[in-house]
Amino acid sequence: MSEKILVIGGKGMLGRPVAEKLKEAGHDVRLFSRSVSEKEGFEVYRGDFFNPADLEGAMKGCTAIHTNLAKVDEEAAMKQIVAAARKAGINTISGISGASVCEENRWFFMTEKKYQAELALINSGIPYMIFRPTWFFESLELMVRNGKAMMIGKQPHPYRWVAADDYARMVAAAYAKPEARNNIFFVFGPEYHKMRDLLVEYVGKVHPEIKKVSDIPLWMMKLIGTLTGKKEMKMVALLYGYFEKAREQGDPTFTDKLLGKPETTFKKWLEKKV
Repeated sequence: MSEKILVIGGKGMLGRPVAEKLKEAGHDVRLFSRSVSEKEGFEVYRGDFFNPADLEGAMKGCTAIHTNLAKVDEEAAMKQIVAAARKAGINTISGISGASVCEENRWFFMTEKKYQAELALINSGIPYMIFRPTWFFESLELMVRNGKAMMIGKQPHPYRWVAADDYARMVAAAYAKPEARNNIFFVFGPEYHKMRDLLVEYVGKVHPEIKKVSDIPLWMMKLIGTLTGKKEMKMVALLYGYFEKAREQGDPTFTDKLLGKPETTFKKWLEKKV
């Protein structure tokens, strides 16, 4: 059944593919963001999701919401969204979380915010679908800045990296299945890879002008952030320090059976980039 779906954060690296796959599946999609424009090829509503009036306006006429929250207090944002969704009569809320979100990792403040955002959604009384993906191949480009490729910390753990398009297809597939409501989905790709291995290969193919990947110790990143007053650098150091300790959690068997396995390998994904 076709839905009118509001995609919050639909302009970004992960929100845009979801919006596109939902549209391809026959849903009527509206994007909600501070900076999104009509040139995006979707109906748009510009506003701030911390403003209740903006949320109410964006949800008007919608039956479902997909959230892609980034660089915000996810717990506070989800509570605002849930409150507005109850008033608007929304019948489904889906959203992205993370593969390391679990009870034992709540010691890290970012994970705690995601954990509490999940609880706010689960306890909302509105049917929900929570997606916990692992690292995305698209994240590799974020490690290239100003003509340099930087590997932050050691990052010893392999992850089952996934393509954003596979994740987006799975979100769209979930909307077609009533039995997908009130579930948590672990989204893992078909292969294990270590971060540095992928970054080296990615840079060699996509940024051949960069001759090497620089290894930046966590302590150095924190020090530079402190000396320069750049909070973002300190935050990045904390995040990568977390991933040196935290691993993927959960089992994707149920997800793969219901929504279809991700099939994009790193090699296939990289071929599309060059």
